[in-house]
Amino acid sequence: MVSPVTHPQPVDQREVRGSLVRRLPFIILPLILIPLISLGVGAFLSSRNLMEEQAASQMTSAAQAQVQVLQEWTDINEQRLQLGSQRSALREAASELLRRPASSSSYRAAQTSARTELEDIRIRQGQVLFSGVLLARSSDGTILVSTNPDWEDQASPFLKADAIDPISLATYPFYNDPLFAPGNLVLISSAPLRASGAQEGELLLIGVNRDTRLGTLLEEMQIFWEQRGIYRVERGRTFVLLAPDIVIELPRYATELEAISGQSHPVFASIGDAASGTVEYTNKEGDLVLAAYEWIPDWDLGIVTELPQSDIFADANALAPFTIAMLAGASIFSIVIVGFVANRFLLRPLRDLTELAERLSRGDWSFRVPSDRDDEIGALAHSLNTMADELNSLYQSLEDRVEERTRQVRTAGEVARAVISIASLDELLRRAVELIQQQFKYDYVSIFLIEEDGDFAALHEATGEIGKALAAEGYIVPVGSASIIGWVTSNNQPRLVTDIQADDPKLRRDLMKDMRSELAVPLQTGGRVLGAMNVQSSKTDAFRPQDVEMLQTLADQLSAAILNARLAKTSAIAADRARLVSEVTSELSGSLEIEEVLEKAARALQRGLGNPEVIIKIHGEETTGLYTGTEV
Repeated sequence: MVSPVTHPQPVDQREVRGSLVRRLPFIILPLILIPLISLGVGAFLSSRNLMEEQAASQMTSAAQAQVQVLQEWTDINEQRLQLGSQRSALREAASELLRRPASSSSYRAAQTSARTELEDIRIRQGQVLFSGVLLARSSDGTILVSTNPDWEDQASPFLKADAIDPISLATYPFYNDPLFAPGNLVLISSAPLRASGAQEGELLLIGVNRDTRLGTLLEEMQIFWEQRGIYRVERGRTFVLLAPDIVIELPRYATELEAISGQSHPVFASIGDAASGTVEYTNKEGDLVLAAYEWIPDWDLGIVTELPQSDIFADANALAPFTIAMLAGASIFSIVIVGFVANRFLLRPLRDLTELAERLSRGDWSFRVPSDRDDEIGALAHSLNTMADELNSLYQSLEDRVEERTRQVRTAGEVARAVISIASLDELLRRAVELIQQQFKYDYVSIFLIEEDGDFAALHEATGEIGKALAAEGYIVPVGSASIIGWVTSNNQPRLVTDIQADDPKLRRDLMKDMRSELAVPLQTGGRVLGAMNVQSSKTDAFRPQDVEMLQTLADQLSAAILNARLAKTSAIAADRARLVSEVTSELSGSLEIEEVLEKAARALQRGLGNPEVIIKIHGEETTGLYTGTEV
């Protein structure tokens, strides 16, 4: 049921718990900070990667240069030994040492002469090339003469032919030599010495570098690396790795090397993949470092340069406080500026728009907001002002429309009550079309009912002379045909034709002449279609959706009345037949003669059936009752 329109009641104004002026900057702030943070993080990571690449390149170059320094240093020493092995005085002294007994004066004289030559080889133009120089037999590693008298007449396992090549000029790194460098590294350069009376490779001219001498070499390598690099070197270092597990380094402020065995350094795991490269790891001091290594396969020895990543990324890390301060400043600036701009240019107009909405909700149609801005807010204000004007006009007409709708519903209820009180089906249909036409001012109203076979819908009642004439003639429409009645009875759905001239010509079969609008609704109960109600108007677009709803409701009530009338008629016929059977049975009770029985039965049937002609035939014999009606 539709209730009449009432004036809007004042609505409770929602409590404002926060200010959009304060919230908006924090809403917009992520849109500013996220790109800034992304750019900052991207620039920071990019600079770190660039610095790491530059550091790795420089350290790799430094490691390669240090290997070159080591090789040049070795070449100089080997050339010095090779030239020394060709000295005639040294060869003559060596021959004497091989021929003379060790206790003879000739032997000691030869040692003194050879020692002088060896000392001259050890130092060149004031530059010390070896920690010691000696002459040894390759067969047992015994030292015949040396610049260090303490080594003479002693043997070293690393001077034997199975440790070094007795006929080649070469340098070898050895660890833990019991004579030269117990527990430490020693570099031994060897050159064959040919002396009369000696076999090839029997005598070796050996140059030994150990302790302070190697410390000086490694310090020179450190200084060389410091000069090539661009980073602070207080924490960077260069050290030597000797396979399989020995780390050799020069401690800071020390002059002698320190060798530590049993170390599982990460570089040892990397040399199987590449002879040179870079690797990141945490050193023994707990610093995350970047190291570059260059491996010398012939020596099973590598040079490693190492630098803490904190030094590599020092410049990038120094930018972090500045970046954070910049982000903080941008955040504060954004909050202040966005708050000011939002309050002045956005939120104040929004408050006016909110007031307009609140007044409209209270039924105040007179308030308007300024719409002189040429942006989206101005367009919104103009739209809201226009909407307020339209709402004002709509509200003025809404009560009239609702009142009209209420009247229609009330009239439909009255028609339904008047119709369903009629028991006779024919009277029910006749009264229904008359009341619907009178109350709703339709030009034409008709009712079709589906016949028993279900194939046709017959016109039972209609208004106007033409409608009544068609009903009297038994006008029928096939169910499911192209006509509007055929479609509605087949699909059990309403159908509305707003402009007959523009619609399918096939639908005009059921229309009265000069009709322009037509509406048909199904008569149905429980999904069973009984027929259709059809209304027509001479006006185009005369029916609205609410008319469809109202007429369908009326049709549903009329369908129930039609079904009830049919049931009442069926019940009356059944009662008449039962009464007739009872009368016939009563007439026949007590009679025994066949002629009398047949005569009484014929007379009872004649009375019960309205005086028709009744003929009863049994086995070819004919017993006739009254002959005053039609044959039964």
